[in-house]
Amino acid sequence: SPGDVVRGGLLHCSVCGRPKQHRLKLMGKETVVRCMCRCENARFEADRKEAQERDRRMRVQQLRVEGIQDPAMRKHRFEDAEETSVLAKCRRYAERWDEIGKAGKGLLLWGDVGTGKTFAASCIANALIDRNVPVLMTSFPRILNTAGYDKSAVIKQMQQFSLVILDDFGVERQSDYALEIVQFVLDERYKSGHPLIVTTNLTLRDLRSPKNITCARMFDRLNEMCVPLHFEGISRRKAQSYVRLSELA
Repeated sequence: SPGDVVRGGLLHCSVCGRPKQHRLKLMGKETVVRCMCRCENARFEADRKEAQERDRRMRVQQLRVEGIQDPAMRKHRFEDAEETSVLAKCRRYAERWDEIGKAGKGLLLWGDVGTGKTFAASCIANALIDRNVPVLMTSFPRILNTAGYDKSAVIKQMQQFSLVILDDFGVERQSDYALEIVQFVLDERYKSGHPLIVTTNLTLRDLRSPKNITCARMFDRLNEMCVPLHFEGISRRKAQSYVRLSELA
């Protein structure tokens, strides 16, 4: 750099005063080699950290695109919503992920249509993805569209993610073979020991009083894997409509 000085035959930095050269003996011969002064070392560390942060942001963005298919859900954050008691529990779930993930504990978010189940689930997904945790937020129709009815493809998809979120779980309108795949997904997730979050419009009564043996097996597995959280109150969508109407009054 301009202004660097020579002291004792070695180049020194004019800013920090530390040497930029070092004498080294190799095979009995002394040679002068380049070394970093304190200023250069600080710049090197700053560049290294900047590159690491850039790589982290790219990795997080990739995880978000791969894990959350709906672009609108990629924007959902806990801090952007009024915190209810049930939303606070979902936030604590994400905050305690290191402990909960190892324990394989999941959530069953149930309640009427539009009460915020999907929003809460996507907030969990984004909070964990921000921490570089691979999360898949999907639904059984999407699983079937992506992996078809190939069980090996389903297994591969399930194994890629530390957390799987199944949105809008229901058994109506499902064929017998589709229900078999649903059961297969739940069993594979259970055997992996990794958590599962499910959102559903079904009631606990529906889940605890299944209509057939296939549903009974699925619901038993869900009850074993997931802690139920009830979302109640006015639909978020209706509430937003009321706000828009009041603005017009």
